[in-house]
Amino acid sequence: MESPFPAGPIIFSFELLPYIYFNVAFVIIAYPLYRIIGGIFNWELDIKTPANLFSDMMALVRYGFIVFVIGGYARTFNWIMILSFYMALFGFALLAELPFARHSLATQNNWPVRMWILFIFAVLAVLLMAGFHIYLIIDQDESRSKDNIHIALYLGCLIIPVILMTLGYIFKQEQNTRFLTKSYFNVIRIFKRRPQLPSANENQQPQLDTEALVQVQPFGKIALIHIHHWQIFYTLAFFTRFDHPVSQIAGGISLGIYTQGIGAYGPDNFLEEI
Repeated sequence: MESPFPAGPIIFSFELLPYIYFNVAFVIIAYPLYRIIGGIFNWELDIKTPANLFSDMMALVRYGFIVFVIGGYARTFNWIMILSFYMALFGFALLAELPFARHSLATQNNWPVRMWILFIFAVLAVLLMAGFHIYLIIDQDESRSKDNIHIALYLGCLIIPVILMTLGYIFKQEQNTRFLTKSYFNVIRIFKRRPQLPSANENQQPQLDTEALVQVQPFGKIALIHIHHWQIFYTLAFFTRFDHPVSQIAGGISLGIYTQGIGAYGPDNFLEEI
């Protein structure tokens, strides 16, 4: 059985002509087309100035280059992916316009029942595709030593989003509570050597530990974690790297929903301030 994993470098791959086609199909055409059609049908779109529109497109180019090179799209980009991309781009937009679906992950406490059903169905679909891709990387008969390296890299990279989210949580806590800064000053106070006062001079007053009097000031804004759907599907797009029709469809869907998020709202941050 021929391995579905693309030939070439284990992690990185780049070819100029597919990369140009990738940007034409997924940025140069897709972004303006989505904004135009969304405006015609009065979809939910953030108001954008020309500078904002240009910045969003440049964000798509930057993020697209990373996922193209690391995600193996030089070998898997084809018409199947393009078709599934546009179906996901506009299909997700239509789905998001349903009254019960106009919610974000940050408002999950207020979700109606139908929104929860939709969310659970989406999670199950993602898990199904994840299981299929793990099957693709494991079910290979040739070059087992090489395949084991691929398996370790592929599954090991799943921890990268967890690490990034953990770092985001640490930065959020630091901004809101200054726990790292307070811990730093506590350690400094413990190990700071204070000069001993000579006992002969009874009139000499002890020096004040000025650092002990320093109060760590909070930041002016509170940080909140807000996971956006463009971030979720952009992350998934790195793992649809197989030269298999199902994987190419999954790649197109992931890139389409990620592009819809940036097209409608922009590349909003994982950490937001209020």
